[in-house]
Amino acid sequence: MTRAHIRPIKIVFASLWLGLFLVVLVLWARSGIALAAIPALLEQWLRDFGFFRAAAIYLVLYAVRPLLLFPATLLTVASGLIFGPWLGTLFTVLGENASANLAFVLARWFGRQAVADHASARLRRWDAKLEQNALVAVLSLRLLMLPFDMVNFGCGLTAMRQRDYAIGTFFGILPSLIGFVLLGGGAAAGVRHRTVTLVLAVLCMGFGFALARQFRRREDQSLATSGSD
Repeated sequence: MTRAHIRPIKIVFASLWLGLFLVVLVLWARSGIALAAIPALLEQWLRDFGFFRAAAIYLVLYAVRPLLLFPATLLTVASGLIFGPWLGTLFTVLGENASANLAFVLARWFGRQAVADHASARLRRWDAKLEQNALVAVLSLRLLMLPFDMVNFGCGLTAMRQRDYAIGTFFGILPSLIGFVLLGGGAAAGVRHRTVTLVLAVLCMGFGFALARQFRRREDQSLATSGSD
């Protein structure tokens, strides 16, 4: 199928996507529900479906979340409230990776060709370098906890392979993911366990930042070595 045939399909799909986003945005504005209250509301709603149905619905909601640009952090915290720290982590790993890869595919389908066609020489050099170091780059971006969807869509516009993106995302999101699930689980836990879960959450996130810093140091040393050669 040629570009001329694909372009109308993209326009139709983008229009439907925008329409869905606006409808949901209007409904949310009319509901008067604060974003901070959504995890607890999700917990109450999903518990009515029973465990297995709640898990299935949660995974689907997380996977399609990029279509609505719904904050990933709220769903991650909600999993700790609903499923506890262990199963919450498992379900969030599955849902968050599905969500990240869907956003990557959407960005690549919609915008990668346009970026490649209109990129400047400097941007093309940067793109080629990113393609060669995609795995480490994605790991660093995830460990630094940069805005989730910004990284998802931004990486999809580059030349990096989806395999590198997927592997970097899988391992890079783990520290912050576990931390936020523990925050949700800590909110639902008793007073005795709440402090422990909160401390563990902070340690997980701190570990992620420390790893990102280490990756950055190694990259700077590699650049300095190659520059001296």
